[in-house]
Amino acid sequence: MTDLRPATAANDDGDPDAAGRITAAARQLVRSEDLEEALSVAASAIGDVLVGEAVIRVTATHHDLLASASGVVPPSALSPAVREVLAGPVDVDGTAVDPGAGGGTRGLLLESSGIHATCRVWAGVGLIPGPGATERTVAELLLHSLAQAVDRIVTVDRFRENEANLERAVESHRLVGQAMGILIERHRIVSEEAFDVLRRASQDHNVKLRVVAQRVIETGAEPDEVVGRS
Repeated sequence: MTDLRPATAANDDGDPDAAGRITAAARQLVRSEDLEEALSVAASAIGDVLVGEAVIRVTATHHDLLASASGVVPPSALSPAVREVLAGPVDVDGTAVDPGAGGGTRGLLLESSGIHATCRVWAGVGLIPGPGATERTVAELLLHSLAQAVDRIVTVDRFRENEANLERAVESHRLVGQAMGILIERHRIVSEEAFDVLRRASQDHNVKLRVVAQRVIETGAEPDEVVGRS
């Protein structure tokens, strides 16, 4: 990463492909539709930038995930010190100390928030003088890209969930209508009366209306009869 960290010995050793990997990672984050993949890509790229091992924490409404370059990891896979850093406050300068490593390892703790989640990354680089302004800026941009990716992935998942809910609603409408038709033809009643028969069976026996309708269709029995069957 000679173009990113010209002053550090770590880059003097030579890794001419690092900048290309980071650029490719940024592009991958823009396209990613898989949350675990996005976390792994971001952790690997930020670790490349900061010449250290990066750990990411994503906190959302229903999720609190930890990930490294290898993918999502359980909390027990990280040291208590790293978990503490990721849960602690972010200093103005973004630096923090990992108290679990021989007197403390200087590292970088960054945070970026999206609509649905907050993303944090900790990289205990242990280098002197440590990441410079350029490296930090690149790491912040990658983390911001991750936050946007998480927002997009969560939004798509919610859309898919809503779409599935709509499909279930349409199917329920079809089943209830078909069951009503059976009752209308059998008892020579109007549609409102047929629906009321189904609704009462559903309420009296605490069985979903669509389930009552489906059982009527499958068995041909009366609503009050089918709700008692397993």
